[in-house]
Amino acid sequence: MTESIRCARSAKETAGLLVGAGFVAVACFLPPVAGLSHEAVLSLGILMGAVCLWFCGSMATGVVGVLASLLLLVLGVVPSFDAAFSGYVTTTTWFVLAVFCMTALMQQSTLGARLTRRFIRWAGDDTRKLVLAIMTVTALCSSVMTDTGAVALSMSFALPLLETVGAKRGQSNLGRCLLLGISFGALIGGFTTPIGHSLNVLAMGVLQTQTGYVVPFLTWMAYGIPIACLMVPAAWWGLVRVFPPEPIAAGDVEGLLAERFCFGALDRRDWKCLVLLVALPVLWILGNWVPAFAPTTVALVGFVLLFVPGIDIVSWRDFEAMASWNLFLFFGGVLSIGAALTSTGAAAWIAEAFLSSGILSLPALASLLVVAVVLVLLSTVFPIAPSWVVIFLPPLLTYAQAVGLPLVVPTFLSVCLMAGSYLVPLAPALNMTLDTGYYRFGEEARCGWPTQIILVVVAVGWSFFLATALSVV
Repeated sequence: MTESIRCARSAKETAGLLVGAGFVAVACFLPPVAGLSHEAVLSLGILMGAVCLWFCGSMATGVVGVLASLLLLVLGVVPSFDAAFSGYVTTTTWFVLAVFCMTALMQQSTLGARLTRRFIRWAGDDTRKLVLAIMTVTALCSSVMTDTGAVALSMSFALPLLETVGAKRGQSNLGRCLLLGISFGALIGGFTTPIGHSLNVLAMGVLQTQTGYVVPFLTWMAYGIPIACLMVPAAWWGLVRVFPPEPIAAGDVEGLLAERFCFGALDRRDWKCLVLLVALPVLWILGNWVPAFAPTTVALVGFVLLFVPGIDIVSWRDFEAMASWNLFLFFGGVLSIGAALTSTGAAAWIAEAFLSSGILSLPALASLLVVAVVLVLLSTVFPIAPSWVVIFLPPLLTYAQAVGLPLVVPTFLSVCLMAGSYLVPLAPALNMTLDTGYYRFGEEARCGWPTQIILVVVAVGWSFFLATALSVV
């Protein structure tokens, strides 16, 4: 990192800290305003202060979450320590931690690599099919593990292949297609299941905190999977149309498969991982009818089984490196702020302001399209999706109740549309591939804008159809 970049980053971090502190300070001295109590004003000030720190990267996101919870207590926004840190004992927060068992199962076995090999063998030397194959396998892996984990898995094949065929960074269309395709596939796969993205879990936690409703696993999949089945080929078409991938020599793919993806029969660890990878989603789906199979309960069972003697899929030290404790602390802080916004009346105030904007006068489908465009533009310019979920989802839930839409519709759309932009590579799943140098910052928008438009139209259209015509709640 050059000195100029280091100085710029330091200035941004300092600015975030100062502006965030300013929001909290102003909230401390503001009197009650327009239907907001002093505690409600403070909760909004703490939220905006946290958003500044998150956006500027002033501190680790988890540390900011803890700080926000501490401020709720110290400034008297909530009456007790238990209330200030309530987000850390919710089922959502524990689900975030336990669901890393799925990532462990993929990374501690050869199953993901075997899946990759099958798709790549199907594509052969046809580079257009090769891009589609990589995108598809990334989307499938992303549906049961973190986006970044799925990206890392697919890059383990794509980068050696590009080196083998002599693709030059910043010049090769095949490199652009493969790396952007990996990121697009991860974003698309992330919203297909409740465990596909941490943002899904956050949104469901906000929903449960505000309304008590828990989205069934199968219901979420009914919204996510059909959209993903359309979006993967749509995104692929946009990529290969804008950046036609150059051909590669016959046999290069087979040579690389033989070198890096040569496996024998499944060993004992592979079989144990396969059984759990199948069993846990089945139990999550059965949870639609069997209350004992609640998502967090099943995830915690899978988490414990990783370490049971005789199974021994992963060591605790390896799991510590694999799981995101920062994410656990971050979610706890976000949910604590959300609970404070609700208890102080700030969330109701935001909802009332939103509903009085005239959106209720529009037909429901038109309203959803307007909201979808706003969410996409906000998350593109300001890529702080978790903060936007906390701010916008509560009033959207109130809106859904007012017009009779199922609560899953705004919950699903908020994460489907804000998990990552197809216009700017700022989400983690895009940062990873951007850093390889095979494509430039502005090149994503050239192929991504049709995908972004199609996603808005398809996601809103399918969600509205499913919710109204089929009464899927």
